[in-house]
Amino acid sequence: MARKPSWIKMVESSRLEALNAVEFYNRPASRRPLEAFFVHMHMAWLYLLHAEFAKAGINYHYRDPKSPSRYLKVDGERKSWDLERSLRERWPQTSDAVRNNLEFTVRIRNRIEHRYEAGLMVVAAGFTQALIVNYEEEVVEQFGAVFSIADDVHLPISLSTFSREGVARLIAAQHDLPTRLKDFFIDFRSTLDAEIVNDRRFEFRVEIIQKRTPTNDADLAVSFVREEELTPEQRKAYEVLERTGRIVLREKERPVSNLGRLKPKAAAAAVEAAIPFRFTASSDLAQAWKKLKVRPPSSARGRSRRKTDERYCIYDEPHDDYLYTQPFVDLLIRKCASSSGFMDTIGRAPRTK
Repeated sequence: MARKPSWIKMVESSRLEALNAVEFYNRPASRRPLEAFFVHMHMAWLYLLHAEFAKAGINYHYRDPKSPSRYLKVDGERKSWDLERSLRERWPQTSDAVRNNLEFTVRIRNRIEHRYEAGLMVVAAGFTQALIVNYEEEVVEQFGAVFSIADDVHLPISLSTFSREGVARLIAAQHDLPTRLKDFFIDFRSTLDAEIVNDRRFEFRVEIIQKRTPTNDADLAVSFVREEELTPEQRKAYEVLERTGRIVLREKERPVSNLGRLKPKAAAAAVEAAIPFRFTASSDLAQAWKKLKVRPPSSARGRSRRKTDERYCIYDEPHDDYLYTQPFVDLLIRKCASSSGFMDTIGRAPRTK
């Protein structure tokens, strides 16, 4: 019997680590599921990249800096490249979305505080999903469909996301995160170009919509929407729908106007919850929309009142007022998360909570 190449054994080990990661993450009442998921997924990626290097004939071991002809050794074995070094070899460009996702999830793993893990699972959900989807695409592209894990990974059932009380608990867990952890996500995103931030390989965003089915209104139909497959008009509509947790519950097809848009007090409260400073609707939000020119001044009349930046604000003619979008809230969170950013956007020094 022919002997398997070493790289095949590496891919097989990698695949088992990936399946272990998903099992820990989806297992009911699993302890520390997020940490376990990251640990096993990062091992899966490390083995996978080492397999790629071995197949390509790339030496992936550290040489001794004092004697380049020799290798560094650990317990008599040559020391292999760690994940960070392997990423730089596989994706030399720092702008690659897959590399950024891996680097960021390593940082999340290093920052996990177990008492806040429930909240971290909410805010990190898109990054964990991208991590496993990227892995599936990489292993199939490099080694073929025989190593795919798609048939062994199933959609997890999350009852909490399909009840109002469950969604409220998820949102509360996210809001309970300390400011330093919220800032950690905001600060990392702020260092990246918008193209990377919006790339599904960096953060995988899925809208789950409960809708009526042809057979029974009590049945649950779930639609998964890939962002890159949407038209510009559809993408804009979904951006308006996107809310914390990215879940939209709809019991029946009833018309709802201005779904996903926020009144000034609600928008200001959402910003204040995510930054370390006070943020009021009457003062701070008003200064923000003036500075960023998202809507006309209050003195505008006639058609001029309708001229808004529709990405961030819309004019509600029946009520003669303005509503704000989640992207505008996200923009203000990014800009006002630091003292200097707050001063530049609002025009005064911030007040701590």
